[in-house]
Amino acid sequence: MDHTLISSIEKALGWKDSRPLGAGVAYGTMPNPELCQQILTSTRLLDVIMRRSLEFPQLRVFQHGEELHPDQYTRAVTSRRGQARQMARMDRIASFIREGCTLVLDTLDSFDPAMR
Repeated sequence: MDHTLISSIEKALGWKDSRPLGAGVAYGTMPNPELCQQILTSTRLLDVIMRRSLEFPQLRVFQHGEELHPDQYTRAVTSRRGQARQMARMDRIASFIREGCTLVLDTLDSFDPAMR
């Protein structure tokens, strides 16, 4: 299956595939700039985590190759209706990101239509 956004990025950068990714800085012009709205920025990622109330196991955090216990980045919250659930502690997530963590979001495409 050909992915329009990926194909457009490869075309804009003059790449035949993604092998040059991470090898240096690349510049190009997207043929359809509206496709850039599908790129997941760090701001959009954090917004999805916060607004969708993602919790373990949909949200997992790894640091130095080890999975962190959910208590390190979630907290128990009780709604006005008495429903208890774990919610991401955005201050802790941001701290782990600054330190170089890996976030795993299972089924992100079901929470963000652009990821479909």
